[in-house]
Amino acid sequence: MKPFVYFVCGLFLIQIEAAETVASKTTPGFVLKSSAVAEGAAIPVEFTGDGAGVSPPIEWKGAPAKTKSYVVIMHHFPHEGDPARWYWTLYNIPANVTSLPKGVKGIGINGSNCVSADLAYAPPHSKGPGMKKYTITVYALSEAPKISVPAKQVNRDALLAVIKGITLAQAELNFTYDRTGLVGAESSSETRLAKPKRDAGKSNAPAGQ
Repeated sequence: MKPFVYFVCGLFLIQIEAAETVASKTTPGFVLKSSAVAEGAAIPVEFTGDGAGVSPPIEWKGAPAKTKSYVVIMHHFPHEGDPARWYWTLYNIPANVTSLPKGVKGIGINGSNCVSADLAYAPPHSKGPGMKKYTITVYALSEAPKISVPAKQVNRDALLAVIKGITLAQAELNFTYDRTGLVGAESSSETRLAKPKRDAGKSNAPAGQ
């Protein structure tokens, strides 16, 4: 193989590595936390589809001095090897903002989520039983992301691609949610509702009456 081909392949691998760095690694000193849920703990029902479904309060500190904007993304991997499902994409958060209140409104711009057409936080509401892990990531950027498409087209992958070269630091908050008991109850309810109704035109009286 010619040296030029080696060079091109090397650049390609560097780009892949850079994308993975933005997508999965945290930066020492940059910390994200929530007053509602501790790292690795179960999130309260209030912030899920079984409760009010509002976004949890989050706050961060330790961002680089040159930070000009922030992005927040919440995602979940259903199974190992599956593509990420995204529940919250919020961008154009001003540099002087270091926290988001519960059910935040009026800060930044909401992109899409993979659950509904609403441009908003989509609360965890998995139909499958078992504990699920979710991750909220805040990205400190050297400039505001250049978004050239409507907000409804801004999904997790598109946003990560835009901020790949301008991310100064990132921090994660991981939490879990387990709907095992609720899923069982929902299944039983759906089964009862699915039973055929009696034909209203038929009489229940014994023959001859």
